[in-house]
Amino acid sequence: MNKFCKALSVVLVNALVCASFQLAAQPTSELGKQTFNTCSVCHLPTGEGVPGSFPTLRKVTLVAEQEGGKEYLMSVVLQGLSGQIKSNGATYFGYMQGFAASFTDKQVAAVLNYVLTDLAEEKLQKEDVISESDVAIVRNKIKEGHWPKSSVLRKNLAMP
Repeated sequence: MNKFCKALSVVLVNALVCASFQLAAQPTSELGKQTFNTCSVCHLPTGEGVPGSFPTLRKVTLVAEQEGGKEYLMSVVLQGLSGQIKSNGATYFGYMQGFAASFTDKQVAAVLNYVLTDLAEEKLQKEDVISESDVAIVRNKIKEGHWPKSSVLRKNLAMP
């Protein structure tokens, strides 16, 4: 390898390391907002959703406040959700991919907390937010095969 290629390799590796440190050091609310950019493609930047395809996230606090609600929301982000669902009196036929391979536990917690504390009509109290360790527990159970699909968890909740 010539000197130029070696120097370029060093620069690229350093840039990647710096970028990962910046992401890790980023305040959780900013990380949640940044991560939500991925979600906003379907759910729109306001969280309003798209009628018939992607439900609004503006009433998701009503789900999070139920027993098992936060776990369901983590499961949806990690495993995805497909098939017909009813939400807020409307029927949706969308598909949500799982982001377990794309998002870290910190990003999952941050994006859910961003939706619950910034986008939702009724804000979740800061002391009730989802922690990175909460996400890690759900992720591990999914990985071990000891966690139901999101659609099964959904059946146990009263959806708005």
